Parts: sequence; structure tokens; C-alpha cells
Amino acid sequence: YRFRPFVFKQVDYGEGIWPRARSGHKIVSTSNEIYSYGGYNPDSVGSDLGLDDDVWMQSKPLFRELWRYNVSKNEWSKVPATNIPNVLASNAVILQGTVLLVFGGTGVPFGGHCSNSLFVCDLSEEVPSFREIDVTGDAPDAQYGQAAFVHKKYFYVIGGTTGYDFSCDVHRLHLSTGLWEVHHLNRGIPPDPPGRYRHELGLQLEKSKVFVFGGSTAHFSYGFQEIPVFDLKCHEWSVVMTVGDPKVEEHGGYPKHRRFHSLVQAPGGNEVFITGGESGVVLLCDSWKLNLESLQWTRVDSLELDTPLYFHASTLSPQGKLYVFGGITYCSRTNTMLSSWLKIPTLQDMCWDAILFYKFLDHLPNDTLRQSLPPKFLKRLD
Repeated sequence: YRFRPFVFKQVDYGEGIWPRARSGHKIVSTSNEIYSYGGYNPDSVGSDLGLDDDVWMQSKPLFRELWRYNVSKNEWSKVPATNIPNVLASNAVILQGTVLLVFGGTGVPFGGHCSNSLFVCDLSEEVPSFREIDVTGDAPDAQYGQAAFVHKKYFYVIGGTTGYDFSCDVHRLHLSTGLWEVHHLNRGIPPDPPGRYRHELGLQLEKSKVFVFGGSTAHFSYGFQEIPVFDLKCHEWSVVMTVGDPKVEEHGGYPKHRRFHSLVQAPGGNEVFITGGESGVVLLCDSWKLNLESLQWTRVDSLELDTPLYFHASTLSPQGKLYVFGGITYCSRTNTMLSSWLKIPTLQDMCWDAILFYKFLDHLPNDTLRQSLPPKFLKRLD
């Protein structure tokens, strides 16, 4: 075992079941679990790879399912959730405590059936069930590819597309009352940014700022030299100029324009990491970091993907480990999961990482485990 931050390592699932290759899904994480919602794969057929169950036959080529990966047990399991929505691609998905929030998204054909509904699901229940929130007020249009976040009492939504029209409007939903409000309607003139979908957000909520990274229309991807920023207090947009990486000559030291990338940010942290994506006909495998205070870009060369990837999903665990799951490579979808530390974890978490690496726990009887492991780590094996 060697602790190597900022280097991707492929997760070896071993035996058992796991999700099939997919794109357009979303993942979220706790300290020990990763949840994967939805996804799309037009290349899977009814009898392919065990996909002959009734749910798949009704929802194909979309995956109407929720999966859980236990990091400590290295084990995937399908969550027996009920009332899963039928919009399963390009949703906005957030985990608040044990509650999963799923907003928007699309079925197939893309844009043919979009959503502006918010569903919640308490993952701590033995049989979790999705429930649609009753709302009133000025809800955003039914779209997909929206970006969303929760701040204080509100659920915020920015942008999205119907498949034809592209938005960068800002709406918010009061989570207690179910009242939608228009926070800002895009005026179509600077500094309001052009409409887009599949963009990502960086948050400086102590300063009431929301940064919008990348995204696209049907034919144009946005860059990273100038970043649109929304002020939650003033309800206004502005644009900030970032600083390129002086060690990188290409594109002035900035990331290429891209869409279908992923972004993670540690809660309350001032650094965001983007990985992969598509830039025109070029598929990307690079990773970049932006400091939201200094606005300095840094290309993280050690954090390069072995294979270009887009339409994948990423999440950052509370301990600071990045997970990348699924997506599209050159010519096919994948169900590979990659992981990498983005910070130096606690010594406890580093030791746990080593224990899992050497599979020590596989050779210990349950009584020995219960006597020797701290309760918080023992709970991860439930």
C-alpha cells in the first residue's frame, strides 16, 4: 500500500453484481457509500448481461434504478426503492443527510419528456420510496441538464434545456412551504450568461456567490477563462476573469471549452476540480483545479484519466476522496469506477484505506472484528 493523492486508481469490484455501463446518471456519496441514480445505455438489449427483468423491459434504454456501493465491503447492491421517477437522465441529484433529492431530467427521446418536479427519498428507510414534493408558485420550465444546490431553506436551480431552448434562469424553492420563486430571469444581454445545460457549479455561499462552469447549447461549448458568477443577495450576474496556469502553454493556460465534464468541491472548500468532458470532436482526459479565492487555474497532470471520458458522474466523499463512475469513452459506455484522494485524510482514514487494500478483514471472524474495530468503522461493514 502506498498513499498517492491526485492519482486515479481503478476500483476492482471483485465478485457479485454491479451496475451496467451507462451515461447521463448521477452519483452522490456519504463517508462509506456511493449512490448511483438513473442512467442511459441504448446498446444494452433485453437479454444482455442479465437485463431481462420487468423494470428494464419497461424503462429501456433508461435505467430506472438506484444502486449503492459500500466502499468498505467493496460491494454493489441494488436499492429496493419504490416509486422511482421515469425521468432518468441528466437530472440534478443532491444528497442532504440521508435524503436524496432528484430534480428535473429527461426520458427518451431526450427533451421529449422533461421534468420540473422535485422528488425526495429517505435512504435510511428499509424500503426507500421516492415522493414528489407538492409545490406552488413560479416553477421553472420542465427541462433537463439543470444544475442545483441547497442553501439554508432553499433549493436553487440554474439553467437547463428543453432540447431546443437553453436557459440560464435562476429559481428557488422554499423547502418547507413548497413555494417556487423566480430569483432571476435571464435578460439575454451581458453580464447575464447565455443559456446552457450540463454545466457545473462552484459555491462560495459565505459570500453568496455561485460560479458556473462550462456547459453548452446544442452546438457550442463554453470556456473557463471568464466565469459567470451569480450573487444570491443582489440577484445579479457578473463575470470574473480567471488566471491561467503559467506552466501550461496551450489555450493560454486555461482548460479547453468543454461540456459533459464533471466537477467536485469539498463542502465549504474554495477549490473545485473538473475532470474530462467533450470539446467539439475532441474527447478529454485532463483534470484542472480552480481556487475560487485567487481565481488561479492549475492543471493537475497526475490526475489524468487513462482514457478520455464524458457524460460520466463524479462525487467527493466527506473524507476527500474523488470517485468517477460510468460515462462514455471513445466508442462505448463503461461501468468502471475510479478513485483518487484530493487531500491528505486523517491518519485513521489512511489506516482504514490500507486495511481495505490488504483485505485483512476477510480473514477475521466477526467476534474479533467487533472487539478490535472502532464503532464508526465497524458500522461501515453493516
